[in-house]
Amino acid sequence: METAVIGRWAAAMMSLTVLVLMATLPTTAAATETDMSFVTVAGAGDAPLNVMEMGNPAGPEILFIHGMGMSYLSFQPQYQSDLAREFRIVAMDLRGHGASAKPWRTEDVQPSLIWADDIAAVIAAKKLNKPVIVAWSFGGFVTADYLRKYGHDGIAGINFVGTLAGLVKQAPPGGQMTPEEMKRRVARQTSGNLLDSLEIGEQTTQLFEFPGITPEYRELMFNMGVMLPPYFRKAFFGSNLDHQDVTPTIKDLPILVTMGEFDIARSPEDFARLKDALFWARFSEYADTGHLPFAQRPARFNKELAEFVRSTNR
Repeated sequence: METAVIGRWAAAMMSLTVLVLMATLPTTAAATETDMSFVTVAGAGDAPLNVMEMGNPAGPEILFIHGMGMSYLSFQPQYQSDLAREFRIVAMDLRGHGASAKPWRTEDVQPSLIWADDIAAVIAAKKLNKPVIVAWSFGGFVTADYLRKYGHDGIAGINFVGTLAGLVKQAPPGGQMTPEEMKRRVARQTSGNLLDSLEIGEQTTQLFEFPGITPEYRELMFNMGVMLPPYFRKAFFGSNLDHQDVTPTIKDLPILVTMGEFDIARSPEDFARLKDALFWARFSEYADTGHLPFAQRPARFNKELAEFVRSTNR
């Protein structure tokens, strides 16, 4: 068993190198308008943050913020689409993730202002002028951190994807896992045993995969997951994810909420509360879809995102 997992690790590292190299090259006709470019931005505490840019430099701006254990590469179906012709696209690796800093102290991971300052640093460094933020999964919570400290004058709107963002009371994460199963999972997520990290990476990939997923994208998800160190997860556990205080402050902000029917991030009760709380927002629900509507239904997602960005820039 261990030999098989180690073999998977070696193969994963090789494929990760290839995938990262491929990600820096134009891969479709839509993506050949401009190449991806990368800069390192100093975030909170001077933590280096990896930031990617592509697309139309004169177009309306979109800032993509990924979920826990993922990276900017999560949004490949958007980069490889007509969105790159029309919009200026910026995406970041959150701290702890991808090619960004890997802090391990709780004071560099847990405070809300840390995440807020990271986003503000990227917006300032890239000179973004009222971008629309696409906030997927944990990215929604990070965006709420930004809103708490900086307000929303500097952004044009938010597309929350597969997240309640802590804006309403919600059940603890865990999907269908029992408390005991969740306890065991957390123990493995924070273990220094690399085999545990590989197994958690595979379990998470299985949780997120969807019918029609390509082998390349599935492997990419696995690779991104194992790049999140267990010591970061250990420092992060216990963070405050309650952002209900932010909800009343964003009532005049354009918001699009994208949610899959079978998204693990929601329960019917929690989602109903979000609809009530964000009564002015537009809700787009995807039938037979899980936690990655942007990857599972990219044509619809890209169309709706483009329409939303255009509407905020009129």
